[in-house]
Amino acid sequence: MLSLFLSLRYVIIIAPLGLLSGAALTFWDGTLTLGNAFAAVRMDPSSSVIAAVLRSTDKFIFGIILIIFAYAITFGFVFDVSDDERQKVPRWMLLSTINELKILFFQVIILYLVVHFATLIAETEGELEWNTLILPGAIVLLAAAMKLVASSSHDENRRRVERK
Repeated sequence: MLSLFLSLRYVIIIAPLGLLSGAALTFWDGTLTLGNAFAAVRMDPSSSVIAAVLRSTDKFIFGIILIIFAYAITFGFVFDVSDDERQKVPRWMLLSTINELKILFFQVIILYLVVHFATLIAETEGELEWNTLILPGAIVLLAAAMKLVASSSHDENRRRVERK
C-alpha cells in the first residue's frame, strides 16, 4: 500500500513539464519583444527602447523563474538525487522542504514585481499618479511576509534539532 502511494508522486511531474512549456513560451515571447525593440531602433534611431528592453527582461526573468520551479519540484519532490549530483548543482536550486519552496516563491515574485515596476516607470511619460505606489507597497508587504515565513521556518527547524 505504501509503495502505491509513493509511486503516485510521479504524477507531480506533470507540473514541471507544464512549467517548462510555459518557460519556452515566455522565452519566445521575450525574444520577439526584443526583436521588436531592434526593429523600432532601426526605423527610428531617436526612439527610446528602454521600455521594450525592460519588457523583454521581465519575460526572460519569468521564464527563468519557471525553470527554477520546475527543477525544484522535480528534484525536490519527485526524484531523489544522489549527493554527488547535488554537489554539481548550485546550492540555491536545491530545495528539500515546502518552506524552502514558499520562500523561493516569495523571492521570485518580489523580483518579478520589482522589474515590472521598473518597466512601468520607464513606460510612463510625464508625472506619475498616486496609485503607482500600490506596486511598491505590495513589494514591501510581500517582503515582510517572506521574512515572517522564513523566521517561522527557522524556528521550526531549530525545534526539530533540539528534539533530536
